[in-house]
Amino acid sequence: MHFLNNGKHALVFPPRCGTRWIAGVLYDNGLIDTKGPHHNFEWVEKPNIDTFMFVRNPFTRERSIHRWLAEVNKIDINTFTFEDYIDSKEFNTEGSWYTRYGNLNNYVTHIHLEKLNEFLENTLEIEAPKYNDLYHMEDDNRNDDDIFKNQYIIDKILEKYKEDLLHIKFDLTSYI
Repeated sequence: MHFLNNGKHALVFPPRCGTRWIAGVLYDNGLIDTKGPHHNFEWVEKPNIDTFMFVRNPFTRERSIHRWLAEVNKIDINTFTFEDYIDSKEFNTEGSWYTRYGNLNNYVTHIHLEKLNEFLENTLEIEAPKYNDLYHMEDDNRNDDDIFKNQYIIDKILEKYKEDLLHIKFDLTSYI
């Protein structure tokens, strides 16, 4: 968790939720002292400040994790397909928000990546360019719509994020 230099807010940066980009914007605006976010979220006692956690649609997050594995040379994206990823041990390498942070999720306001600019402007009073998947370097050149026509893939992702879906309201209408 990062306590912002404004003394009013703290932010949780879960992996694969646009957080490197967000941290860069916050750094450039003097709200944090590092461009690289850490992903820790712990406290003994809840601080008396507004705390926010960034979240992302589980389906696009899983596509991002698959690409990230290629970016860090853990897989070859040309031979290790998204279908291979869904059925591999790598699929559980990065847990969901409730898997990773548990009940601490109940003490934050979740900010959806799709509403990031609104949050930056209205809450932190920062204007920023629209998030554009800046770190989407590796690509399997496959259309997400085609991949998510596979019911098996949909079911695996829904199962992984089952607890999150009970607490965090995602718009999944184009997936289920």
